[in-house]
Amino acid sequence: MSFIVILVCLSAQWFLKLSDIPRDFNWAEKYLTWMRNRFLSLTHDHRLFSFLLLVLPIVIVVSLIFTLVYHVFGHVGYSILSLLLLWYCVDIAILKQTTAAPIPTADLFLKTYQRIFALLFWYFIFGPVGLALYVVVAALYTQLHEQKYFILIQGILDWLPIRLLGLSFALAGNFSVVFKEWMKTLFQGVAPNQNQVVSFGELAVAADPDAQNLVRRALLIWLVVMGLITLGSWIG
Repeated sequence: MSFIVILVCLSAQWFLKLSDIPRDFNWAEKYLTWMRNRFLSLTHDHRLFSFLLLVLPIVIVVSLIFTLVYHVFGHVGYSILSLLLLWYCVDIAILKQTTAAPIPTADLFLKTYQRIFALLFWYFIFGPVGLALYVVVAALYTQLHEQKYFILIQGILDWLPIRLLGLSFALAGNFSVVFKEWMKTLFQGVAPNQNQVVSFGELAVAADPDAQNLVRRALLIWLVVMGLITLGSWIG
């Protein structure tokens, strides 16, 4: 069902322009302020306990809500709620902007990774809970980027989707050049480095000066692979 939800969400945002509806993405700062008022050491403490105390409550609440909805409303209710959560988190409006207001290439690659690819990856793999985990960690990491466990977990969560996106850029663009760089980074550590996406993208875009088209082709590759995996699981 994850693939169907992804397909419906992206289609609604693309064709119905539902991605243009304003949403509140400043919740992390408000949440951190609220938690800081109750646990003053959270912003200064680098222990694992502080990380868990900030992240787990939201993830657990999301898990409980989806479990409750599934038991009360079944697959239909679960899928609708998943669609709403995915729509709230993902935003493909950046891929629809016209040349009248061009986006710097580096910003395009970085923002599409943050707003689309990373979120789709974790939702497809682990469903709403995986999506919630990534969104919470990424949002809090921007506020607490010096705390070591946020650095570690953000790096772990980004490691695989960044490399999959790099491989997609290679397939959608300048394969030999991008793949050579991709192999160099394949076994690097898990330190957060989302700018690696920019490096892959800039190497790939040499074969097509339209960076938006490159990202769209990469997204299409992801959807095709997700569809094949889903079809295989249904047949199997």
